[in-house]
Amino acid sequence: MSSHVWERLRPHWPFILVAILGLALVLSNLGKDYLWADEGDTAVLAANIIKGGVPKAWDGVTFVDSDKGARLNHNLVMVTSPWLQYYVTGASFVIFGKHAFSARLPFAIAGWLTVLVAYRLILQSTASHWAGFCTASILVSSVQFLLYCRQCRYYALSMLLALLLLWIFLQMKSARHCVLFAVVAILLFHAHPIGSVPVIALGALTIAYRPFFSQRRWFWTAAPAIALLTLPWIALAGSGYAESMGSVQSIPQFAGRIVQYMIECASVTPLLGATILLLFQSVRKRFANKKQISTESSIANVTRIENQGSAIIIVTFVTLLLYAVMIAATQPADSLWRIGIRYTAAVLPLMAMTAGILITRITGDRAILSVLLMSVFVFTKFAQLTPWIFWGKTVASFDGKEVIEAHLPSNFIERFLNTRQQSIFLSDLFQSNLGTVANVCAFLHDYADAGDKLITNYEWEPLYFHTRLPQALKILPDYPIYQTAKLKGLPTYVFDVDQVRWVIWRPVWEGYQEYFGAEVEQQIVDRGGRIERVAELPETLWENRENIHFRRFPGGRYLFHGPETFPPVTIFRVVWPAQH
Repeated sequence: MSSHVWERLRPHWPFILVAILGLALVLSNLGKDYLWADEGDTAVLAANIIKGGVPKAWDGVTFVDSDKGARLNHNLVMVTSPWLQYYVTGASFVIFGKHAFSARLPFAIAGWLTVLVAYRLILQSTASHWAGFCTASILVSSVQFLLYCRQCRYYALSMLLALLLLWIFLQMKSARHCVLFAVVAILLFHAHPIGSVPVIALGALTIAYRPFFSQRRWFWTAAPAIALLTLPWIALAGSGYAESMGSVQSIPQFAGRIVQYMIECASVTPLLGATILLLFQSVRKRFANKKQISTESSIANVTRIENQGSAIIIVTFVTLLLYAVMIAATQPADSLWRIGIRYTAAVLPLMAMTAGILITRITGDRAILSVLLMSVFVFTKFAQLTPWIFWGKTVASFDGKEVIEAHLPSNFIERFLNTRQQSIFLSDLFQSNLGTVANVCAFLHDYADAGDKLITNYEWEPLYFHTRLPQALKILPDYPIYQTAKLKGLPTYVFDVDQVRWVIWRPVWEGYQEYFGAEVEQQIVDRGGRIERVAELPETLWENRENIHFRRFPGGRYLFHGPETFPPVTIFRVVWPAQH
C-alpha cells in the first residue's frame, strides 16, 4: 500500500516540498502580532455574530463601526461589507476561542489551499508537473501573497474562491458543475464584491472565446441564481459603497487610475515578466509555423503544453483588464497607492499560474531550464516593475488632481532582488514586532480595571478586541447613525464622555472621523473631569499593514521608505469628582 502511494506521489515531490514550506510560512507564529484596524473590524464583528447571529455593531458594551455608521442599517447591522469573512472568523472563534491566532487561522488555511488548487489546476490544464511547480514556487516566494494569507481579512478567501471558480468552469459540462459554479461565484461575491470580477470575465469569454462556447449554456443557466443572491446586496449596501468610492470626474482621471492600478499589480506580481514571455512565445510560435516543424513528437509536446494552458492565460489577462476598469471606476489613485491590490488579490495566483505556464512553454517543459527561468521570477524582481522605474520618485498626474506614483525601495539592491524582503519576512516570523495597539493594550492590561471606559481616535476595533474595555464617545452628533442609535437606547457613554476613565490620544490621527483632542478635553472639563497625563508611547501609524509597501518589519524597518517619526501616543487618566 505504501509503495503504491509513493508511486503516485513521486512525480509531485518537488511540489510537495513547496507545499510543506508554504504551510510553514503561513502558520508559523500566526498569532504573535496584534490585529490591525481592518483585522480588528473582522474579528469584532465575527465575535458579535456569536452573540447575535449577525454582524451587529453594538454588542451591549461597545459600538464598533469606525465609518460614522455609514455601513450600518437601522438595526445597527453591518451591511456594506459582505459577510463571508465574518462568519468564517466566527466559526473559528467557536472552535478555537477568541484570539489573534484563531482569527487568522481560516484565512491562512485558505491561502495555503490556494497554492494546492493552483497546482492542481495547472496540472489538469497542461499535464505539466513543472508548470505547476513553478506556479507554486512563485506564489510561496511572494511576500505579498504570504502577507495576505496571514491576515484576518477576505484576501485569501478571494484568491481561493477565484481559482475554484476557474477550476469548475473549465470542466463545466453538467448540471452538477453548474450548481457548484453558482455556489462558488456567490461566495466569491460575498468575500468582496470587486473580487467577483472573474465571474464577469468568464461570462464574457463564453461569448467571445470559441474554446469556451461549450460552457456557455451552463454559465448562463447559473447566471440568474448568481444575480439573485448577489445584486440585491449592492442595493442594500448602496449608501455605504457610495461613502467609500471615488467617482470618476474625467477621462484623464480614469486613465490615470488605470495606470496606478497597473503599477500596483506590476509591483507585486510577475506581470511584466509574464507579458514579455507571452510576447516572446508568440513571436517564436509564428516563426516556428513558418519553418513548418516536421517532428510529430515535438509538435505533440509543444501543442499539449501551449494549447491546454492558453485558456488560463486568456482568463488572467481579461480578468486583469476588467479589474482595472472596475477599480478605476471606484477608487481614487491616491487610495490605490495606499491599498495596493487587496480588492483584487486573485491577481496574485492568476498571474503566478500564467507565469508558470509560460515558463514551461519557453523551456519546452525541461526541468533544469524551467527551474532556472523560474528562479529569475522567484529570487529577483526583473519580472516586476520595480527594477525598471527609471523615473525615480517623480510623480505624475493625468488630470492635475490625482497623483500617479510608483513604489521605489529605499535600498538599492532591493530594487533588483527579492531575497532581502524574503529574508526579512522570515525573520519577522520569529521576532517581536509590537506596534501602537500592542503597547497601548499592554499599558491598559497593567493599569486599567475591568469596565473602565476609554476614548481613542483610531484603531478602535483591535483595541476593543484585545482589551474588551468599553469605548466612549463612539457616535458623534454629526454621524449619519446618530439618531438611529439614540432610538435604539444605547447608553449615554456611547455618545459622550460620561465617566470615561482613559483617553488614548494619537495626534497623528487628529481630525480623523471628526475627532479633535481639544474638543474631547473641553467636554471632559465641562463635565467636571480632570485630565492627567500618565504615559507616552511610540506611534507606528498602524499596528501593521497587509501591504508590503507599508509593512513594518522588526526593528521599525520598512522596505519601501525610511523610518518615520510621529508624535507619540499620549495616555491620559480622567479623574471625576466622585473619585477624589
